[in-house]
Amino acid sequence: MTRLCFLKCLLDSHAPINLPHNVEILVGRSKITKIKDQSCSRQQLSLKANCDDCIVEVKQIGINPSGLDGFSLKQNCLYKVGHESRIEILLNNYIHLIEFQPPPDNFSPIKRNKRKIEDEEITVKKKKCNKTPDKDSVLSIKEAMEDVWESIDEGELYIYTSKGVKSSKKIAAFDMDGTLIKTKSGKVHPVDTNDWQLAFPVVPTKLKEQLENGYKVVILSNQAPIGKGRVRIEDFKKKIENLVAKINIPIQVYIATGKGFYRKPTPGMWQTLIEKKNDGLSVDMDSCFYCGDAAGRVANWAPGKKKDHSMADKLLAENLRLTFYTPEQFFLGHSIANVPMAKPEFIPTEVKTEPFNDNLISDDKEILVLVGYPGSGKSFLAKQIEKKSSYKYVTVCRDTLGSWQKCAAEATRLLQQGKSVIVDSTNPDIESRSRWTSLAKDMKVVCRCAKMATTKAHAQHNNKFRELMRINHLPVNDIVFNTYKNKYKEPTTNEGFKDVIEVKFNPSFDDEKSERLYKMYLLEK
Repeated sequence: MTRLCFLKCLLDSHAPINLPHNVEILVGRSKITKIKDQSCSRQQLSLKANCDDCIVEVKQIGINPSGLDGFSLKQNCLYKVGHESRIEILLNNYIHLIEFQPPPDNFSPIKRNKRKIEDEEITVKKKKCNKTPDKDSVLSIKEAMEDVWESIDEGELYIYTSKGVKSSKKIAAFDMDGTLIKTKSGKVHPVDTNDWQLAFPVVPTKLKEQLENGYKVVILSNQAPIGKGRVRIEDFKKKIENLVAKINIPIQVYIATGKGFYRKPTPGMWQTLIEKKNDGLSVDMDSCFYCGDAAGRVANWAPGKKKDHSMADKLLAENLRLTFYTPEQFFLGHSIANVPMAKPEFIPTEVKTEPFNDNLISDDKEILVLVGYPGSGKSFLAKQIEKKSSYKYVTVCRDTLGSWQKCAAEATRLLQQGKSVIVDSTNPDIESRSRWTSLAKDMKVVCRCAKMATTKAHAQHNNKFRELMRINHLPVNDIVFNTYKNKYKEPTTNEGFKDVIEVKFNPSFDDEKSERLYKMYLLEK
């Protein structure tokens, strides 16, 4: 039996690329992949398939990082991947799958967890630590005897514990950029890892006061440029060490480099701190506080001040029910009583369970066209309709079949069998919906529309929740949401629909833990 191997684009923007047995194939910016992005090299990735062992050797050649399941590859390092591995020609973009035909004999579809991309890294400064944790462990330090760096979850989180750090029931937590430090250059973003100075002269004094009052002082910082490969972690480590030396007290620093559970406002850094890095001491949340500059303050909240880049710090504090301070409030004693602050676009605690609308199921054979953002709840609604109709309704989904033409062919076949059809796609404009009203007319069946009432911010929240829960959905970036918003036209009966039904999002959770996460702020604005 001859086995073939292909690199298949998830969006079907180009034909599958054949990967012959034991032949190096270079892919990148080209007419074949239809990638025009100048940040992608023409020779971005080297791929060599072993069709006997069902293994593909992958090497990033290009300057900018490629990805494997959302994690950055290292340039010129060799990785071995198997059937259905997800390759990102540029990190988080131009997503492809490795496919062997036929699949490996021992392959069975499973819910895939993230793949380990780089070895766990633990660096000990000044003196080597005697204990080397396994890949899933986190060191517990009662009183740090040396400066220790740790890498958690393949570098999604880095932790620096300086000598002298002690656990405590009281935590004084601070953001870093814009809170403890600012740029020397005056630019919004630092030009390099040396472009920093203390944000306020009183920073060392105020932090020392917290230490003397029995607090453990920690820094919680989002640093996406590290995860994207724009900043070297080794350079950033030196920046942190220099900052802690400048403040001159023991500090524990948490650095979130990815987009997942550790990134503020999600509580991953805090949970790691209290569950694994505090020697089992229960934390008195009423005594803890968090200080950060991302508070959602609007433009000119003080004369000449720009608006805050986000509200991630304030929302983290709200998620954890911590007392929150802005830097000016904590370090300078300013009042924020009259400071205007924006509100989040979406408040997850306001989402309520909605009863199923029985009018969505008709006695007549029909095409039911769903309309809504990615993540608006269309697929869940389709499954509900299928089940409640005893599978009289069957869903056609473009994410599964690959194109609207294939969906239309499948819909025609189902209608001929006497089934009703649910069209599970975003269908934002009249043109995309007219395909289904025309098909319904040709097939002499009714066509109705179910419009999801889910807002853009709510859908983005749902998408973020799916990523955090590692639910089997393709990641959706902001470009897709903005494209939908720009194309969207309100569906009406004038298009040929017998009726347009508005459907509210109806959440469903597997357990209390997932529900608690969903009710937290997951977006940064």
